[in-house]
Amino acid sequence: MTLISGENITRQYEDRLLFDRLSFSLNEHDRVGLVGPNGIGKTTLFDIMAGRALPDSGHVVRAKGCEISYVEQELAHHVELSLFDYVTSARADLLELREQIEAVERELAQSPDSDKLIDTLGDLQHRFETDGGYAYEAEVKLILIGLGFTENRFHNKLSAFSGGEKNRASLARVLAGKGNLLLLDEPTNHLDIDSTIWLEEYLTGLDKAYVIVSHDRAFLGNTVEKVWELNGRKIEQFHNGFEQYLMEREQRRHLLEHQVRHQQEEIARIEDFIRRNIAGQKTKQAQSRRRYLAKLKRIDGPEADNAAPSISIDSSGRSHNLVLAVENAAFGYGHQRLVDDVSFNLYRDERIGLIGPNGAGKTTILKTLLGELEQVDGEIRIGNKVEVGYFDQELSDLDDNNTVLDELWLVDPLALPGRLRSYLARYGFRGEDVFKRIGVLSGGEKTKLALAKLLFLPVNFLIFDEPTNHLDIDSRQALEEGLLNYNGTSLIVSHDRYFLDKIVTRIIAVENGTASVYLGNYSYYTEKKAERETPTERKAADPSKIHEYEEFKRLSRQRGRLKKELQSVRSKIQDHETILERLEQDLEYNIPKNNWEKLDAAAKEKKRVEDVLLELYDRLEQLEELNADHSEPER
Repeated sequence: MTLISGENITRQYEDRLLFDRLSFSLNEHDRVGLVGPNGIGKTTLFDIMAGRALPDSGHVVRAKGCEISYVEQELAHHVELSLFDYVTSARADLLELREQIEAVERELAQSPDSDKLIDTLGDLQHRFETDGGYAYEAEVKLILIGLGFTENRFHNKLSAFSGGEKNRASLARVLAGKGNLLLLDEPTNHLDIDSTIWLEEYLTGLDKAYVIVSHDRAFLGNTVEKVWELNGRKIEQFHNGFEQYLMEREQRRHLLEHQVRHQQEEIARIEDFIRRNIAGQKTKQAQSRRRYLAKLKRIDGPEADNAAPSISIDSSGRSHNLVLAVENAAFGYGHQRLVDDVSFNLYRDERIGLIGPNGAGKTTILKTLLGELEQVDGEIRIGNKVEVGYFDQELSDLDDNNTVLDELWLVDPLALPGRLRSYLARYGFRGEDVFKRIGVLSGGEKTKLALAKLLFLPVNFLIFDEPTNHLDIDSRQALEEGLLNYNGTSLIVSHDRYFLDKIVTRIIAVENGTASVYLGNYSYYTEKKAERETPTERKAADPSKIHEYEEFKRLSRQRGRLKKELQSVRSKIQDHETILERLEQDLEYNIPKNNWEKLDAAAKEKKRVEDVLLELYDRLEQLEELNADHSEPER
């Protein structure tokens, strides 16, 4: 069943055309990743899908049974609610039923022999149970724990939470809602690695459709089956998962570049012929070719505005071999220790990843290394000839009132405008973009500007606190290439597993108030951590608080694998049925009856697709039986 579709949608923002006759269709079991450069219009498309914004032309059709859950943009009218009450308010229908049940129970206490009240109570309780009311609060609790909230904060008011925590609360409310179509805009931006992995498992086990806007490549690889790439004002669809999308996209780009280059060479050759012959003996041929060029449909290459950034990181020169020494150090505020007994050395040209849960003390460690905080104990030494540059995830170094160009000028007031504009173009700020006020930039654009400021003047030791937050995929790849080619040392706090695997050579994991060093990338860390963990150690984490959560994760993984294959098979069936229908149309109407070669090829392809469909139908039947058996104990 189609939940929602859009046809010929056009939308302009100020003087920029975001969408031009854009169309899409989303079915009830679709799991889609919506990707594209920063500022391309992904959030605007979500607003149009959710009915928060209207297209300039075209229309969106939502099925009668389509109920959309989307993160709220403004929480001001909820800040006096507790975290738990805010999330449970996603199911107003259940809250209303519970109030009705409680009201009838009060009446029954006064009139215990009323058959009418007893029947009414029975009907309400049955509806409440059928709609999942009795399990709902437990589900909300598991969602909140999974997203990194501790139980002792469930009843704190939203006004007491940070901006990132409010974003997580909004995500929890979407997951707890009744909607059968989830629109998730950058859901991992404020999650640590453990919470991101939990969210992957949770989404995999859901029997709902969803569209995810994200630039987290590991997350997309584990959660989506289709990719919509928003580029060139339209959606280009890829149907074989995120990893395959990355390969297909690269192949398509190379093909497009080849086609554009070939066409431009051909146009140049024809134009040269016209110039040489327009007034000579071959005037008619020249005029004919001029008419041909006038009618020729030019192949559009990648738009300059959406071209991938190019990040080159220069070093200020070689430092001494020992860049940083940390011996028996304790980190915290005042006498409050967050992380204790930390020892490691950082050597020239190393790239170290610093990871750990939100609130574990990673940023505190960085600020202490930078001298902004005093270490609580131990010794910290910066090596000789070490020049440090720091990327702050809060982007506090940016002044919203400045223009992009003026902000970069602060770094080097004597730099020529041409040099600054040329440099900013490498980060995606081209033409009039350099005169934009920072306050109107997107999160990704602000991050790129902060990187541009940091990397404008060379240093030989870079410290990054979440540098990939809000960056699109192309920008993350550009930063990766820049760091891999950097002749300096780097220490990076990140929750981006793909980025960590690509970049770092050592991991420092901050967990349970201490730090452990692993001599490899993130994947190596997870392998070694799994080897070192015993069931006893895992149980010692705090079983009284996380027993239900661990049990939920176990059941979620079992259901998730089965449901993921179910949804994959259904999606494949739908795709192959569409192909079969097209082939039948070709054989019946579109291919000329005297074109035996095409008819034979289409007939063979039709037979192949029918064979695949038969296998898929058999597998679907097996999976549905397994799903029914698996679900039996829960009823």
